[in-house]
Amino acid sequence: MSLKTPFRLIKRIVGNLYFLTFLNGFIIASIFYLKMEANYETELFQTIQHSINKSIDNDDTQDSIVVKAMHVCNNLLSNRYSVFEGDEELDGFKVNYFHPATIDLMTAKGACGSYSMVLARVLQDYQFPVRISQMKANGVFAAHNIIEAEVNNRWVVLDPTYNLYFTTPEKKLAQFDDIKNNWSYYKTQLPPNYNPSYRYEDVRYTNWGKVPVLSSAIKGILRLFLGQRGLDTFCMRVHFLKIYDIYFYCFLVLYVPVFILTLNRIIKTKLFPAKDIPLTFRNLAKYTRLRLSNAPLKRSIDS
Repeated sequence: MSLKTPFRLIKRIVGNLYFLTFLNGFIIASIFYLKMEANYETELFQTIQHSINKSIDNDDTQDSIVVKAMHVCNNLLSNRYSVFEGDEELDGFKVNYFHPATIDLMTAKGACGSYSMVLARVLQDYQFPVRISQMKANGVFAAHNIIEAEVNNRWVVLDPTYNLYFTTPEKKLAQFDDIKNNWSYYKTQLPPNYNPSYRYEDVRYTNWGKVPVLSSAIKGILRLFLGQRGLDTFCMRVHFLKIYDIYFYCFLVLYVPVFILTLNRIIKTKLFPAKDIPLTFRNLAKYTRLRLSNAPLKRSIDS
């Protein structure tokens, strides 16, 4: 079979007006669906924010605000995790391919990953820069996920799974390096149910080996703009927390060329007498005028 045959088939399908009409409808329906889901998700997290705001007063600092946000998120998710843990029935297209923050919020099925995703989304709504940190334990990265939030120009550690934060001797929220370099001091602040293997050995923010070719290309591009230091602390995941918004704008951008192609095909099929006539403003005006002038005559003949 010639290599040109599949391309001809694709060109024929894409050029078919019935297919283009279906594609327009599908994209428009998807845009409306994604926008509704995005709005629903936004409203849910706004409700969480309103709940947190009730506990905030004038004496709160930026440190205490992020801690209170973590307390609310932990309280929301802790009971749900026990219900959905290990439940293989929760599966499907939405969970596997979209996996919006609402799935983590409603089920906590991803354990520390869900806790971190929800807290990261909440803190983003408070305009705190955040990154999801994949902790190394027993020589393996991503053994446990935590959150780092930039508060007063310091990236402080929050562990929503254990409702845990660390304080320095100066009574400030601790940073990852503070804990790593003085574990003997900070381990005294651990709760009784804490996993002792999570010792703050090391951390990464993006798994660049997850999709080898694509990840390497993105990593190379980001290094040009961020430099090596910026790349080392770049967290890819936090840029996809509002996944419905991302898909919404992708489909919106996709719809523009599809609509133009469909309009072009409609004009050449329904308006122009031959498909090989070039689509120009002059020809468009000419054949529109002819079509309008012949319309009454055609109706009189048909009658």
